[in-house]
This record gives sequence, structure tokens and C-alpha cells, in this order.
Amino acid sequence: MPDDSISQDGDYMPCRALMDCGSPGYNIREAEKAAEEGAGKGVPDAQYLYSLFLYTGTSVAEDRKTAAETARLAAAAGSAYAASFLSEIGDYPEELSERLVKLRMRGEQRDIKACGELFDLYDHGLSGVRKNHAEAVRWYTVCAEEGDAEAQDTIGFMYLKGKGIRKNREKAVYWLNKAAENGSASAMNHIGQMYYEGQCDTEPDIQKAIRWLSKAADGGNVDAQFTLGSIYLLHKEFRDSRKANVYFLKAAEQGHAEAQYQIATSYMYGDGIKKDQSEAVKWFEKSCENGYQQAMVDYSKYSLEGELLPVNAERAAYWLKKAADSCNGYAQYTLACMYANGIYFEKDNTKAFSLFKDAAEMGEVYSQYYLARFYYEGIGTEKDIRQAALWFDQASDQGHPAAKSFYGMMEIAGEGVKQDIPDGLKHLEEAAQTDFPDADFYLGKIYYD
Repeated sequence: MPDDSISQDGDYMPCRALMDCGSPGYNIREAEKAAEEGAGKGVPDAQYLYSLFLYTGTSVAEDRKTAAETARLAAAAGSAYAASFLSEIGDYPEELSERLVKLRMRGEQRDIKACGELFDLYDHGLSGVRKNHAEAVRWYTVCAEEGDAEAQDTIGFMYLKGKGIRKNREKAVYWLNKAAENGSASAMNHIGQMYYEGQCDTEPDIQKAIRWLSKAADGGNVDAQFTLGSIYLLHKEFRDSRKANVYFLKAAEQGHAEAQYQIATSYMYGDGIKKDQSEAVKWFEKSCENGYQQAMVDYSKYSLEGELLPVNAERAAYWLKKAADSCNGYAQYTLACMYANGIYFEKDNTKAFSLFKDAAEMGEVYSQYYLARFYYEGIGTEKDIRQAALWFDQASDQGHPAAKSFYGMMEIAGEGVKQDIPDGLKHLEEAAQTDFPDADFYLGKIYYD
């Protein structure tokens, strides 16, 4: 017969029921006696709880040696709680260890404040505590069970994403729905995103996603507002640029950097909203200031081209430098071109070479091609045919037609690379098929000669 005193999760109920400080039957003295009795029977959860009573001296004389021995018995029998307790008293400095054990004792009594503090410590790794998401979920679940909407949302999200614990759609949906019922716009957003992206083995359903995201957006959730804007902008079935801009603007006003970029673009092109250059500039600036690199790059490009925005090389250079400092390859490439051509900056081939190299090493294809040209011609650096061949090859692999053409000719001539005429012709023919005229010329010349 199963032991009715043991819960499905292995909890020793005679003690647990008496330890619940929120219940009418709360009696810590009787709880200690129940824990001692269960420990004497060899029940792992009772041994763990009794070790806490002994260690903290709660309703019993403090005996830390016996507490540790009892916890080890529980851990050996499979109690994860006991194992965690042992790590707390064995792995941390005395002051931190004392704090954790006291919080644990209060947490086992379902003290909401202590459980919330334990969650923060374990989830974020605060105060030198090692991150342990399983422990974090355990303690915050107590808060969720007591009706804390933020805890319900967080626990549901952790199950949804498998954050430190195994994904569990059933538990995720249960807690997210609980939080949504309690008015959590964040939980509504998480449910909407689940249906939109098909998270955690959920069948994608954009109609359901829109319903949940709309509730979340109405509740002020900025991520839901941005996602709805994206749906109405990008999905052909639901495309409505006017609606998209309504949601982008709401998110932008709350500081969402990508939404600020999107609404800036809409104002600039007049897509679903009246064209307004000053509004476009305002939102581009805000998006850039919030660190959105695509805004920095595009805003700079428009400021250099002068078609949609007035030419402003100083502004372009400023934001390109910001993006380049964040290792944005396209920004580094554009800056390199400005230095190489003396646009805004004084012409500086050495600086251009350095920027091309930084971007090329991150895989930016145009920079790979121009870096190869600089090596081939000795611009801004010493001439190095082997390095030129290497970077032409890199750009060629990414489909750059001029790089294919150059590399093909180098293979045919055996220049900087082992001679391989068939492969060189293959590269030239591939470049020619992209309507790259130099490749046609080289092929014609080879066949003519």
C-alpha cells in the first residue's frame, strides 16, 4: 500500500502541513516533532526537514553536526532539497551560508517574502550564489501558488522556454493562464508569442496569437505591441500598414528601439502614415540613441545618399562610428569606404585597410573583396598576393562576382595560389553567369589567346 503521508513529489505531509505559515494548522513545534518522527522512519523528506530544524535550532536544540549527517542520509536517498542544503552549508562563506539556510527554513514554511528572495538569489546568481534555475522555480512556485501574478508569469515562461528546467507545455500554459486571469499583460504576451512562434511544441496559430497579443498590447506590454506591428506589416494575410504603425508608435513611445526604427521608416516613406521627414529624423535619433544598430546603419546611409533625408556626412559618420564600435560589419565597411575616398574624413588608406580587415574577419563580403584588392595592390598595407588570394577566395565563397573573377584569374595564372586552370575557369564562368562584364572579358581573352 502506498504511504499516505508521502506526497507524489516525495514531501512528508504530516510535517509539511504543520509548517505552512499561511494555514490555520500552522504549528512549528509540532512540525519539528513530526519531522523527527519521520526522520526516525528513514523518510528522506522528513530527514531533510529535521536537518533544517537542527541546523537553525528551531524548536529544538541547535546541533549542526547531526543536522549535516541527517541531511547527508536524505541526499543519499535521493533528496535534491537535502543536496542543495548541503551545498549551501559547505560551499559558501559563513555569512552567506547562514543567510541562505535561514531563508530556506522560512521558505519551507511558505513565507512568501523569503521564497521571493530565494528566487532572486538562485535565478540571477546574486550575492555570490551559484545560479540554480531548478531551485529558483521551486521557491517561486510557492509565490505563484499564493496568487502572485508576476511569479505565475515567470514560472510559466521558464517552463515554456526551458530556462534551466525541462520544457513542459502543460505547466507553462497552466501558470501563464493563471497569471493572465490575474491581469498580467506579460503573461498574455507570452501566450501570444507561444502561438505566434509555435514554442514548446505548440501548433502555430496567428489568429490566436493576435487575440492574446492584442490583450497584452492593450495592457501596455511593449513586446506585444511590437510583435503586432510586425504581424500587420509582414504577414500578407493580415497586412495593414496603418494598424502596424499604430502598434509601432505605441511601442516606440515606450522606448522600444526597433519599433522606433520601424516608425521612423514609415514616416520617411509614408507607408500607412503621412510622410513627415522631421518625425522620421526624430525617431531615427531615438532608435540610434537606444543602441539599435540597424537604425544607425540605415540612418547614416540615408544621410549620405541625400535622397530621402538631407545630406549630413557629419551625422552619418557619428552613427557609423557608434555602430562600428559595436562590431557592426556593414558600418565598418561604409566607414572604410569613406576613409578610402576622402568622404567627410581626410583620405586615409591605412585606416580604410584596418576597417576593411575588421569587417572582413566578421564575414562582411564587400569588405573581404576590398581587403583582397588592398593586399593585391599594396594600398594601405604592404603588397601580399597570398593574402589577396585568401580574401578573394573568402568573398568568392559568399558569391561576390568580382571576387570570383579575380580569384579565377589568379588560379589560372598560379598567382598567390596553386595553379588550377579548370577551377579558375569554373570561377570565371560562375561570375559571368551573374552578368559581371569583367568575367566575360577575361573568358573571351583567354579563349582568344
